[in-house]
Amino acid sequence: MATLKKTILFIGFGNLAKSILNKDLKSNFKISYINSSKKIEFINSKKSYKSTYDVVFLLVKPNIFYNYGKEFSKYTNKKTIIISFMAGVRINTISKKINNSRIVRVMPSVLSLYKNSHSCVFSHYHNLSKWTVKNVTNLFGTSFIISNENDMHKATVLFGSGPAFIAFVTKSYLDACKQFNLKFNFTNDPILDMFKFVLQHSDKFGGFEKFINSISSKKGVTQEGISYLRNSNIKKIMYTSLIKSYKRSKELSLGK
Repeated sequence: MATLKKTILFIGFGNLAKSILNKDLKSNFKISYINSSKKIEFINSKKSYKSTYDVVFLLVKPNIFYNYGKEFSKYTNKKTIIISFMAGVRINTISKKINNSRIVRVMPSVLSLYKNSHSCVFSHYHNLSKWTVKNVTNLFGTSFIISNENDMHKATVLFGSGPAFIAFVTKSYLDACKQFNLKFNFTNDPILDMFKFVLQHSDKFGGFEKFINSISSKKGVTQEGISYLRNSNIKKIMYTSLIKSYKRSKELSLGK
């Protein structure tokens, strides 16, 4: 006898919600979501309203949850697993609002759509963390269970926000290259291809630093540019960006 698929309700249907809604998740669960008019919409399930759901995904912004979170309890029962994708909002806060202790926090990235996310998972109950990894986050890519809820702030910065930081740095380099106005007779951007190839092959040189040294020579062209980057303390700029995001995540946990 076939096992009945569990039901999931998405509360919130923005960019992150759409990115985790990959074909594997749709194949494994019956999924509905609440639209902006607070009506239930059906993604891959029959159009029959359920009063409560097996799993509820919290995908709203923290300020919306702080203001309206108590209303979400009507979609849950004592057996419902609540999986929060919200940045900064702690489990105890969610539990008090929704009156449910079966809560898991997850921080994936928008790369979940392509099964290339690195998702961090935390719950006060290890069995819930393991269930979430096996049945949910492994559908997004790679999963990590963390043992300290405070580390979810770090996970939010490194894995939730990380793809945007990497994209920003990459775009900045590409934009700088375009100012040289060198014309390419290629369909693909060779500068972007170069990024991919450096990531692909740098390990063969023994890591990034040895890769850099293999190209740089004393008083040479490459060394001139690398020296400027080092003197500009690019590492400090990047670290400061991460710290600012980390502090913002902690502020969200306080309802700011």
